[in-house]
Formats: sequence, C-alpha cells, structure tokens
Amino acid sequence: MKPFFLNLSNKRCPIKVEQIDSLSEQTALIVGNFDGVHIGHKYLIERLKKEASARGLKTAVVTFCPHPLKVLAPRLFMCELSSAEEKIDILKRERVDYLCFLRFDREFARMSAKEFLGEVIYRRLRCRYLLVGYDWRFGYKREGEIELAREMGQKLGFDVELAKPFKKEGHIVSSTLVRRLLSEGRLKEAEEFLGRRYWIKRAVVRGDGRGSKIGFPTANLKDTENLCLKEGVYAVLVEDSMKAVANFGYRPTFSGKKRVLEVHIPGREVDLRGKKIKVEFLGFIREEKKFSSVEELKAQIEEDIKEALSF
Repeated sequence: MKPFFLNLSNKRCPIKVEQIDSLSEQTALIVGNFDGVHIGHKYLIERLKKEASARGLKTAVVTFCPHPLKVLAPRLFMCELSSAEEKIDILKRERVDYLCFLRFDREFARMSAKEFLGEVIYRRLRCRYLLVGYDWRFGYKREGEIELAREMGQKLGFDVELAKPFKKEGHIVSSTLVRRLLSEGRLKEAEEFLGRRYWIKRAVVRGDGRGSKIGFPTANLKDTENLCLKEGVYAVLVEDSMKAVANFGYRPTFSGKKRVLEVHIPGREVDLRGKKIKVEFLGFIREEKKFSSVEELKAQIEEDIKEALSF
C-alpha cells in the first residue's frame, strides 16, 4: 500500500508520507473518515477490491486529516478511534494499492460538490469506479449526494455504486456505535464490530513522575486526552507481548486537570520514552476514583495489577 497526501493547497498534513499532486493510474476508490477501520469499512473495501480486479483498476481509499468535525464543529467532536498513523497500520493489512489523505480545513470545506468530484475524484485521483456508503454526503455544506455523483460520473466517465449498510446482530456497524461501546467500557462488544481488539499506537512522553515515586512507574502516552474510552483502569497488552495495567482519566487522587493514558508494566524495567508503543485493550477493570491516601491508592494498584495479569 502506498499512503500519500494529495496536494490541494500549500498547507501540509502532519503525516510523514509522500506529498503528490495526482495519481498516474486509474482507480476504483472509496471516500470516508474510516475512523477505527471496523468490519463495515472492511466489507466496503472487499467490495472495492473485487470491482477493481474485474475492471483492471488500482484500489484507493481516500480519507481526511484532520477529522472534519474537528474543523467544522469542534464542540461536537467527542473522540476519534484512530489517528492517521493508526489508520495506515490497519489498512496495510487490507492490501489496498493507495491510501490518500486530504487535508480538511476551512478552505477545503468550501469546495463545491461538483468541484470535489471533478477536480479531486476524477482528475487528480483518476477515478473510474466510485463506491459510496449508504449515508455518504460531500462538498460544501454536504450538498452532494448519490444522484449528483451518478450524474457527474455519467458526464465525466466513472461509475458510481451505492453500498447497502453492513449489519451485524441487527446493528448497522458504524464508528459511532463503536465509540459508544468503548465509552461505556464494553470492550468485548466493541471488539465484535471492530473485528479486532481496540488498540492505539502513541508516543511515550515525560510525565510528572508520581508513578515512580509511589513504586509504580508508568509510560505516559501523548495525544490521549480525547480517547474513546471510559475513564478507569484497564488490562492491556503492550507491544503485543507485555501484560500491563493502564489508567485513563484525570488521576483524581492527585487532582489532575487533564485526561491522560498511563501504562504500568509489572516486573519489567523498560525505557520507552520517545518511542511509539502499541497498547491493546483487553478488559475494563474498574472506574477511576479518588482515594483518601496514597497508601490506599497503592493497595488498590496492587489489586489492579493482579486482575490485569489474569486476563
């Protein structure tokens, strides 16, 4: 898979991928946020690959950076399942040919639906087959819909297919559903709709050192304030092999002001600062709470570690 950032302006997206102006090969493509890359997304990608193979086209997944809600309605933006880098890691396994990131900003949001289809989808990305989800809208103020896409496709020379919603156990599989399940601590149910355990991969940054002072050193992870997780303690797996316990929240015993994910790896002295580590969530242990003393907190952490190691 070749991930790249399509140059639509002079502004760059904070992803370390190649910046290009257009593709040289004709494509079958799909556009969306692909937050979490769940089994509904994978169903669409399999459909896309099948059509691309039949038509002799390359497959392309087109997504945005940052998430459009962060730009258009930041107060409504609650959380994001996967960062851009995590999407790259997940989609590598889906064996698509191209992963295209479009920088979403106020300027891009003013692009008309017709201009988006003609300039970006058809000319720059050389689309000849476009697969769209049941709820797909695009362009300025979401003015674009399936019929406009089909009209433009007939005029320019690309086919448009509308995919039906993918359901599992009577539920339409969506990123919104997965976010809700994770925010309620329902990891096993979220796993069914993701098709995998939920995980993140973030950089380890310097914390305040309180964990080390009380005998439980932690790795504090960057950019985790808005994770789609219930605040509390989790059993986790670090780098696919190390069982650990993690706390997500404000650390009320120490009057924390910002949510953070911190991970303690029992019995292992590993210097992770500056590295990006994968943290896979195995199970929810308990809700976050404020303890009356540091000694009470330490006793509870010992219990949390025992439970985490039993997963």
